Amino acid sequence: MLSLSSAGTYGPDSGWATAFPDCQERNQSPINIADQDTKASMEYQELTLEGFDSESSNKTSMKNTGKTVAIFLKDDYFVRGAGLPGRFKAEKVEFHWGQSNASDGSEHSINGRRFPVEASRC
Repeated sequence: MLSLSSAGTYGPDSGWATAFPDCQERNQSPINIADQDTKASMEYQELTLEGFDSESSNKTSMKNTGKTVAIFLKDDYFVRGAGLPGRFKAEKVEFHWGQSNASDGSEHSINGRRFPVEASRC
């Protein structure tokens, strides 16, 4: 999960559930992505990552949270495009995995199927 800054107009601290009621309650993470309910639009295809090709400084850190590994990004990494309403600072990358390669470790599912590992950016 790539953690984007919660500051600003679209952060969770700004009342996003009121502004975007379709993204609350049962539609909140974790979610199941069902093929029959999805639409592909060209405007959502191009996600742009800025700064991710640069070497990280010693300010970036990793932590074992007890259930995942979190990488805290302290440098200038940004995400924009793909229908996002602006440019967002990336703050964290997390990994979710199961007990073994055959177990369900992913937080989200596709057509009801979970996977052994999921990398998510917040």
